[in-house]
Amino acid sequence: MDLLLLTLKQIQISSLEYPWALLLLLALPVYMLIAYLGVKYVFYRVKLPSTHFIDQTGRFESFHPGMSLHSFKRRFLLRSCRFWAGIVSIVLFSAFYVCLTIALAHPYGGATNETLTEGIDIYFSLDMSASMKAYDYSLDEMQARYRLDVFTPNRFEVARKTILDFVDTRAKRCNHRESVTARCDRIGVAMFGQRAFIDVPLTRDYANLSSHLAKRRIDDIDASQSAIGDGILIAVASLRHSPAKSKNIILISDGDRKGGRVSIGQAIAAAKNYGIQIYPIMIGSGDNAVIAQSEMGGYTTFYEAQLPVNFELLNEIAAKTNGQAYKASTDAEFMSKLNDILEQLEPNISSEVEQDNLVDLSLHFVLLGFIFAFIASLVYMTAVRQYP
Repeated sequence: MDLLLLTLKQIQISSLEYPWALLLLLALPVYMLIAYLGVKYVFYRVKLPSTHFIDQTGRFESFHPGMSLHSFKRRFLLRSCRFWAGIVSIVLFSAFYVCLTIALAHPYGGATNETLTEGIDIYFSLDMSASMKAYDYSLDEMQARYRLDVFTPNRFEVARKTILDFVDTRAKRCNHRESVTARCDRIGVAMFGQRAFIDVPLTRDYANLSSHLAKRRIDDIDASQSAIGDGILIAVASLRHSPAKSKNIILISDGDRKGGRVSIGQAIAAAKNYGIQIYPIMIGSGDNAVIAQSEMGGYTTFYEAQLPVNFELLNEIAAKTNGQAYKASTDAEFMSKLNDILEQLEPNISSEVEQDNLVDLSLHFVLLGFIFAFIASLVYMTAVRQYP
């Protein structure tokens, strides 16, 4: 029995190479009708030695005056074990025919495993404007670190590293499946500069997400503006059809809205319409920051610049979407704020179906078909056919 259940589990069809072969199944009803009439005709031709017979319950029946021959034969037929054995053999031969037809269509599939997962849907909307190249150190500190050849991440690199660390923690938690229900969050990434775009759609493929995000550079897009409204709206558009109870956008920016086709008010209205919460995180320590500029000969010079931030705007976005705004200047603070956000979110429990690599299932159906044919032949030879 276990072997049969395992076989049935393995023959879950995902696709057919020759689906037109299934047209052969149209002949199946014709076969079943002809076979049924044949069995019925054989039993109607049986010559009874007398007008008496005993039914299956042991009750004595007889052909009495006033009873039609057709009615008598019908009663005899419906109480005959041989007749019903013939019907069973027809059904089994039909199953044999169906299996061979499916085998001709070359089905492909594999075993599937259904697991319960709980999680939330999170979209990171990351600012890629020019101000994200700034360093949150004093001018003297930056020059000293440069002379000592100490790697110093700018705001964008701090944000990217923190997101990568966050994705890594999500991957470890999802793969750590000691409990019945695994915690697997879906994560997506949107980015915006002068324009906004979806960099990675919602996914649980954490390895691919990390690999893609690690290659992203701030100069990959036009960084002359900071279209925060566009960055929010494009993430809302991707989240709007999500079935999760908790749909969230983590907005990472260091400054005010500059440019873009969508206003902050329009983006907030769209988020509220779809029940999406926005959690802005302002990266940067203040209005003053250090900018690096490459010179000829491979030298780098640093200078202080005024890069005003607008935490009040981020706080307004959070308040109107039932979120909360945070400040962070280092990756440690950033990760701490992300953990604070996660504690407020309600996970959604859903079923996830995982499928193994597709394989040709034709042989499975051939073997299953011959099992049906063998049983059908056995039933017909022992319970239906009578020998002299």
